Order: sequence, then structure tokens, then C-alpha cells
Amino acid sequence: MALNKIVEIVVYGEKIILRNAYVKIERVNGSKTQVQAKYVVYSTKDGEIVEEKYCDFIPDMDGANFIKQAYEHLKTMPEFAGATDC
Repeated sequence: MALNKIVEIVVYGEKIILRNAYVKIERVNGSKTQVQAKYVVYSTKDGEIVEEKYCDFIPDMDGANFIKQAYEHLKTMPEFAGATDC
């Protein structure tokens, strides 16, 4: 699983719009009280890394696995509005 989204980045003072950025959860660490997920944004599915970030969330111990929950959490964040599963 991964997400597609539109990403705006600034490179050498120029704004670039990546219309098919690919977001992948790379690592999930945590416990039943808090999980930290590292996600990587690529220019495209097979493209270059644009950024690496972390997000924290409280897992649902009765829910899906932590990786699936991490993707679901990302989609609740404002910067992921409009992101789609791929």
C-alpha cells in the first residue's frame, strides 16, 4: 500500500509541482499507547526521494495492523487531503 498526492516543493527558489508523488510508510515503531511512523515522499513511484518525515498516532489495538493504521492516520492530516490509495 502507498498513497498518491500532489506535492509542491521549492528547489533553488523555484516552485515545482509533483502531480503524482508517491508516499510510502518505511518504518513503524511503538507500543500500544503510541506509534511513530516514518514516511518517505518520492517524486513518483520509481522516482527520487523528496522528503522523509515522521508522524505519531495512538493505535487501535483492535484495528488493522500498525502499517495500515499509519496510512489511515496520514489521510487524516491536512497535508494529505486529497491523497489516494495506490
